[in-house]
Parts: sequence; C-alpha cells; structure tokens
Amino acid sequence: MLLAVEISGSQLTIEDVVAVARHHAPVELGPSVEERMRCTRRIVDDAVKRGDRVYGLTTSVGAKTGLELQHRHLAEFNRRILRTHHVGHGPLASEDIVRATMVILLNAMASGSPGVRPELARVIVDALNSRRTVAVHLRGSMGQSDMSSMSDLALGLFEDMDLIPGEGLALVNSSAFSTALGALALADLAALLDSFTLVGALSMEGYAANPSIVTEAALISRPFSGLQTHGRRVRTYLEGSYLWQQGGPRHLQDPLCFRSIPLIHGAAADGLAHARGQVAIELNAAQCNPVVSQRENRLVAAANFDMVSLTMALDFARLAFSPVVTSSTERLAKMTDSFWSGLSAGLVEEDGVGATGFNGVALFHKSITSEARLLTVPLVGELSSSSHSNGNMDRASMAALGGRRAAELVELCRSIAAMELLVAAQAAELRGRTPLGAGTGALFELVRERVPFAQAGHPPPHIEPLLDFVTTELPGFVTEAAEAHA
Repeated sequence: MLLAVEISGSQLTIEDVVAVARHHAPVELGPSVEERMRCTRRIVDDAVKRGDRVYGLTTSVGAKTGLELQHRHLAEFNRRILRTHHVGHGPLASEDIVRATMVILLNAMASGSPGVRPELARVIVDALNSRRTVAVHLRGSMGQSDMSSMSDLALGLFEDMDLIPGEGLALVNSSAFSTALGALALADLAALLDSFTLVGALSMEGYAANPSIVTEAALISRPFSGLQTHGRRVRTYLEGSYLWQQGGPRHLQDPLCFRSIPLIHGAAADGLAHARGQVAIELNAAQCNPVVSQRENRLVAAANFDMVSLTMALDFARLAFSPVVTSSTERLAKMTDSFWSGLSAGLVEEDGVGATGFNGVALFHKSITSEARLLTVPLVGELSSSSHSNGNMDRASMAALGGRRAAELVELCRSIAAMELLVAAQAAELRGRTPLGAGTGALFELVRERVPFAQAGHPPPHIEPLLDFVTTELPGFVTEAAEAHA
C-alpha cells in the first residue's frame, strides 16, 4: 500500500505529484495546515470588514478592476468569476493531469497564501482519496493563471458549495494546471533520457562503435555532471562487451551521433536538472494575486500568476531533447545504411526479392523526429495582444502550451526510442559479434522476448510491443540497472 503524501504547503515534490496523480497515493493535510489556513482567512475577512480596497476581494478584476463591489454582491461575484471563465472546449486532460492539478492546488491552499477556508482543502483531499474525476479542458490558458481550465476544476469540485469573498478568484487565479503538465512531463522526460542512454549503448554494439568515448580519461576531461553520469552508465551497460576486445570497434572515429552520446545526453541531463529545480520551487511557490501574508498580517498585490519561470524551464527541457532525438535518428539511419554499417542494406539479408528491410522504419523515424524537433521551439518570447483587459494583460508566458508541448514530446520520444531499440537489436544480432555488454545484453534479451529477429524475406516486426515496453517497463529496468551500479 502506498504511503500517504502529507500536504504541508511547502514540501511538495515532483515525485509526490507523480505518486498522487498516477499511482493514486492518498493525501493528508499536515498537522498545522488547517490552523494556518484559518489564520490567513481571518486576515482576508478583516480586510472585507474594514472595506479595504483589494483586487478581486472588494473590487472586480481585469478590465473592471476599478469597480468597487458592494458587500451584498460579494458572494455572487465569487460564483460569477468561475462561470465567466468557464469557456473551455475541445480535448479533455487525462486523469493523471487533473489529479496532479488538484494536489498542486491543494498544496497552494495549505500554504495559506490564497486565504481560502480549510473546508475547500478538505473537498480536494476527499476528491483525490475517493478518485473522483473532473472534466478539465486542455486548452485556454495564456500562462497568466490557467483561468479557463481552473474554472472547469473549481466548478466540478465546488459547484454545490457557497464561496465567500476572495475564494472564487483564488480558485481561477492559479497556474496549478500548467504546473501539473510541467511536473509530469519533466518526470517522463528524465526517465526517457535514461532509456535513450541504454538504447544508445546497444546501438553502439549494433554499429560496432568505438567505446573509448566512455573511458574515464575521456569523461574526466570534460567535468560536466550530466556527461559523467551518462558516460559512466554507457560504460557500465557495455561492461564485458566485445567492443572492448582487440578488433571490437570498426573505426577509430565514429560518426558524432555515436561518438557524442555522453556529451549529448549529458547536456540534456544538465538541462533537465535545471528545469526540475525550477519546477520544484514552483510547486511550493504562491501563484495567487493578491497574496495573503500571515507574517505581515495583510494582503499584498503581486504578479505571482506570471509563469515566466515555469515556461523558461519547460523551454529549456524541451530544447535539451532536440539533439537527443536528432542523434537517435542519425544512428538509426547509419545502422540501416550498408555503406555506414557494413551490414546488409536495410539490415535484412537479401533473398532475391529486393525488399528494403528496415529502411521504412528509418523513414518513419525521421518523420516523427522532425515533429519532435518542432516541439522544442521556445515559447517564452510569445506576446499576447495588449488590447486585452484595457492593456493590463500585456504579456503572456504560455506556460500551459509549454507543458502540453512537453507532454507531446514525451509521446513522440517513446516512439523514437522504441524504433531505435528495434533497429539496434536487429543490427547487433545481424552483426553476430559476442558477447554483448552486461546491460545491453539483458536489454537485448528483453527485446527478443517481444519481437523476433527479421530473417531474410521477412518484414521488420511491428513496433507496438516495443513501444509498450519503452512506455511501461524500460524505465524500471533502467532504474534497477542504475541502482545496481550505484
């Protein structure tokens, strides 16, 4: 049974989000959370009683910020602000994204910054622990709060609950949806990068590449953390491989798509580490405006809804994968080309019919790699129209789009990795050199349990079994191999 994730308002991690979103780990509020929420709620109530002029609390929002609300209209305003932004349509978010959004919103409430009542937090706890589902649309956020998506969630969770001043705005003035997309995508990209490194090592054996690139002398000459981590992993995976024997490698200098695996994957790892660090902060940072300060006993206007840090982190993470996927497609092309590989054209022995073997796989691989590369284009420079809300909303971070593109990149990368794995196993077996490395050999056996070697006259096996393997099993296999090495 999974341990409960304690929600404190300040210690939520990407791993916690994944556990709740995908593995249905239960959640519980920390021991001081409800008292903190009551304290910050009293600050909000006192401001209302005094008639303080506070954005979204005693005034309207957006283009109508200057409109002061009469006390008798406050409850209706809170309801209308949810309905006003309830304009979502198109595709719906998956269950794990919605659950991740819930737990991130819950953590923000627990911090006390939004100034909402503990009752709202209890509703989310119950929804998560009872696996209640809510329909939330994927599109509609500019990254200056996920107002459309959050209104879906808020109306789904709190439709039958009377909201009090400030709570309506606190629910829609949140970027929990963008943050959820980013957190889940970063977890997936990190696992995929580790998988690409193992698959790349098997490709080296399929190509008969020179392993000198992962010798300790080579790795310590460039003291980048990611490079050394992934270079040493490749060396571990190739332990005992024929590549280390006299005459094992075919060339002194291989194409850079093989020769630079530690550098490319290492750079991506360093980029992901930075992105994960930014998202780790974002998970526990206030996203609301105004923010309730318990220390100063007041509400403070802020631009906390601007997700520029999240967008830049996701841009960096996606961009880091561009050389990873382009190098993968080059390795696959080199292995299927007899001029480069020294093997049969298309990696299938000729039987007189002239079938092209794995060349079709290589073409498909190039097509989705091109799609993946287009998803890595940075978004942080996007600018929304300054005509919106009387020019008040004159920039946009596009964080939700950054998260969606990261999620799309994950799906394409799974196919890219699966196809390279299919071709690497075929090349390694066709070359017939043994033994394979400790890690690559184990991987090869797992591949052959799922797809056969393509004999002369037979088409390549279908990718679907390996795609399932890359998605569900390979990350765990890689983790176990890394832990055993550590």
